[in-house]
Parts: sequence; C-alpha cells; structure tokens
Amino acid sequence: MWSSFTPAVAAGMYRRLSCLLLPAVMVLTFTLFMQQATAATCGSVTYDTTWNVCCGGLVRSKVGGSSTQCCGTVAYDPTFNVCCGGLVRSKVGGGSTQCCGTVAYDPTFNVCCGGLVRSKVGGGSTQCCGTVAYDPIFNVCCGGLVSSKIGSSSQCCGTVGYDPNWNVCCGGLVRPKTGSSTQCCGTVSYDPTWNVCCGGLVRPKTGSSTQCCGTVAYDPTWNLCCGGVVRSTTSSNSQCCGTTTYNPTFNACCNGVVKIKC
Repeated sequence: MWSSFTPAVAAGMYRRLSCLLLPAVMVLTFTLFMQQATAATCGSVTYDTTWNVCCGGLVRSKVGGSSTQCCGTVAYDPTFNVCCGGLVRSKVGGGSTQCCGTVAYDPTFNVCCGGLVRSKVGGGSTQCCGTVAYDPIFNVCCGGLVSSKIGSSSQCCGTVGYDPNWNVCCGGLVRPKTGSSTQCCGTVSYDPTWNVCCGGLVRPKTGSSTQCCGTVAYDPTWNLCCGGVVRSTTSSNSQCCGTTTYNPTFNACCNGVVKIKC
C-alpha cells in the first residue's frame, strides 16, 4: 500500500483537498471579518450592531430595524411609537403625535395645558390658561382663571374680565367709569374734573388749583397746608410756622413758635 503512495500521488491529493477546503476557509474568514466590523460594546457586553442596539447600557433587539431608537433602556420602533418622558407610547396621531409629559396625544384634536391633555375647545385658536383649555373668542385668561369676555376689547382685572370702554380696574376691583378721563384712587374710581385723590380718599375740588393736605383737599389761594393741617392765610405773603400761619411782615417763626418782631 505504502509503495503506491508516491510524491506525485501526494501532490494530487493536496490539490484536491485544497479545492475542497478553500471555499470553507474563505467563508469562515469573511464571517469573522463581518463579525468584527459590526461588533460593539454595551457596558461590559459585546454585541452585534446588525441585530441589536445599546439602550442605557443594556443590549436590546432592533424592533424597528435600522430605524430603531432608544427610550431610556427600552428599544422602540419610531414608526409606531414615541418616547414620552422616558416611557414608550403608541402613536395616536400618526406622524404628528406629540408628548404631554408622559402621555402621547394628537395635536389635531388636543392641546397640552400644564402637563395635561385637553380637548381643543376653540379649534385651531385654542389656548391654555394654566391646565385648562379655552376659546379666546369667547373667553379670556385672567390670573390663571378662565373668565367670560366682556366686550370685544375685554381686559383682566385680577381674575375677572371687564370691558375697558365702560369700566376701569382699581386696585384689583372693577369700577364704573365716571367720565372719559376716569382715574383710580385706591380701589375707587373718580372723575378728576370734579374731584381729587388725597391720601387714598376722593375729595371734591375746592377750586381750579386744588391741592391735597394729607387726606384733605384745599384751595391754595386762600389756605396753606401747615404740618398736615389746613390753615387760612392772613395775608398774601402768609407762611407756615409749625402747624399755624403767620405774617412775616410783623412776625417771625422761632423753632415752630410765632414771635412778634421787635
């Protein structure tokens, strides 16, 4: 038997064996090369990026193929789901789905108000007032509360809506307009044509040049305000001395006391 195993026979066997093994060797080499090319590390684990994705340090299967995304440590398919606040939610509005906190909603029919999903009560013009949705055509948001509109130019006074054509907001309270130039005196409205605001109180005007002395109105033509007290003038050049008046022609004011000039 061995006498027939010549170098020529051995060479032939080697060629036949090479032909059989070469394809297998090439396949194995290619496989190893591809595995190395798609290998990645997720934490301390090596994984194949062709079939898996690394989410928050954990290896997950690619549930959405090449478009797979991570939501925290969970993998999801963005074609059918959305990540809201770290939680995977089903899409409710197709490609327009949005998140309101951890809830998914359809912005076509809903709006997110303060983290809560509300129905669009005013269609495309719907607005939020805190956590409440309202229609700005009929309502106004005042201090976080929805109030009915009072007129087309409705404004807010605290948490109440009012019509500025007929009312004025005084200290957070709605008061009636008493004239075209109505003003506020504390929480009261008044007409500055006939009245004046003195120390937070409305007083009738005593003349065209009325002034205030504390909470009292007076006419400076005939009176002086001395130390917060209204005093009558005794002459055209009267002056104050403490809380009283004097004529400087005949008197002098010494430390708040009127003295006769020598």
